[in-house]
Amino acid sequence: MDIQEVWDKLISTIKSYPCVNPSQLDAFFSRIQIQAVSPGFIMLTSCTSFVKEWVERHYMKDIQRALEDIYHVEFFVQIEVDTTAEEAEGAGANNTQQTANPSPQQQVSNEPSLSGVGSQPSTQTLPSHQPSAPATTIESSSSLNSSVSIDNASASIDAPSSSVPQIPPVSPNQTNADQRSSSSDPSTRLLTFDSFVIGDSNRLAYAMATEVAERPGTSNLNPLFIYGRSGVGKTHLMCAIKNYIDEQYPNLNVLYIDSNELAERYTEAAREKSVDKSSFKNFDNFLKNADVLLVDDIQNLQSSPGTLGILFRIFNANINQGKQFVFSADRAPKNIDLDERYTSRFNSGATIDIQPADHETKRGIIKNFVQQYQQDEDFNFELSDEILDYVVEHSGTNIRELKSAITNVMYAVKMKGENSVTTQDVKDMLANHFINETGTRFTIETIQAAVEDFYKVSHADLVSKSRSRSIAHPRHVAVYLARELVNTTYKDIGKAFNRDHSTIMHSFDL
Repeated sequence: MDIQEVWDKLISTIKSYPCVNPSQLDAFFSRIQIQAVSPGFIMLTSCTSFVKEWVERHYMKDIQRALEDIYHVEFFVQIEVDTTAEEAEGAGANNTQQTANPSPQQQVSNEPSLSGVGSQPSTQTLPSHQPSAPATTIESSSSLNSSVSIDNASASIDAPSSSVPQIPPVSPNQTNADQRSSSSDPSTRLLTFDSFVIGDSNRLAYAMATEVAERPGTSNLNPLFIYGRSGVGKTHLMCAIKNYIDEQYPNLNVLYIDSNELAERYTEAAREKSVDKSSFKNFDNFLKNADVLLVDDIQNLQSSPGTLGILFRIFNANINQGKQFVFSADRAPKNIDLDERYTSRFNSGATIDIQPADHETKRGIIKNFVQQYQQDEDFNFELSDEILDYVVEHSGTNIRELKSAITNVMYAVKMKGENSVTTQDVKDMLANHFINETGTRFTIETIQAAVEDFYKVSHADLVSKSRSRSIAHPRHVAVYLARELVNTTYKDIGKAFNRDHSTIMHSFDL
């Protein structure tokens, strides 16, 4: 069997199944490699243990089903972690984030692993809080009479390793419960990578967030800066990073905090300084002792220069020690009204935006939310495709608003009965739910019509390829208004103007 042909057929078959989200599948399977295949056996490797566990948990049955559908034989599927993929990425970052005098705990030897990446140094310096990646070897299925080897491997595959990441002990002041979590809201524990719905609008941000969670402080994604309008999923990814590290690396001190709470703590420290000389030091330690610091909605610190100054000083000191920083905002760093030295540092790692969810992603979010509601309430029901389509088409980009609408619908179904709630009932129920602040519902079409009328240009000219100023200027105005007033994506706006999304983004920036 040609392994690439097997892989291509496998993916296309899984995508054909009705319950599979193609965007989510692409996000994970792009980080999976097929290594060996024989009748009844296939071996895959993933770049991280997180991807391995996710695929095993969510797609293993689909993989086995697809292989049986294609080849009409039952398959044994084996997935292992390619440790060189983890170590190679970590080593690249470590070259720029090595500590001056690493302790013996910080020296991690490189073991033979699944694929060769060139010559490796005999030791690798990791931040003192960072767990070392285990060397992993695996054994092929008994259905193969000989051991499986990988063409580009530098070592053969032998037996499974039981090694696990070893995390150096942390000092007592790093285990303070107040520092491990600033949020007492138990709902944040539900904001995990598992519950995050992946789509074209957030795939790259999701991939970066999982990489940070897998290797905090050792990748080039430090700091990681996530931005996008309210309700697109920034906080979900921030909390998912925290929850994953809390579970996988319990000795690491992870602090997630909203910028408003951070500013309030600074103000409280300033107020108490007259009676407690150590108040500022305690506030300083609150941040400094975090191995992973996640600050949400950092644009709010524009009005709190004192808080920002302390955060910036700690950032400069701790990032050189290999500690991880993640920030979020409602706009790109360059568009936040801060001193350039702040924005340049925030922009020095990886900066990624999350676009509003497209229709497919919103449908996935609704289905996930309904499933969670069914589990929590022990109440089984189905929403018709017609109701789903109505909510998706009329909802905006704010996912909180979308979930609020679905909550209303689900409660009505619970009270009246599944077959008693019609699409018209949902329309009446949500008539004012998605109306914008002015009380008027804007669409791309109504904006195009208004611009065409104001500038006296035809619709054909507005969506044409003409670059004359008399046409280009009204087009830029229409694109800008569509982006500001209509809860939709660059991709959808592009379709309406016969442009690709990159052209629309450029037009919007103008």
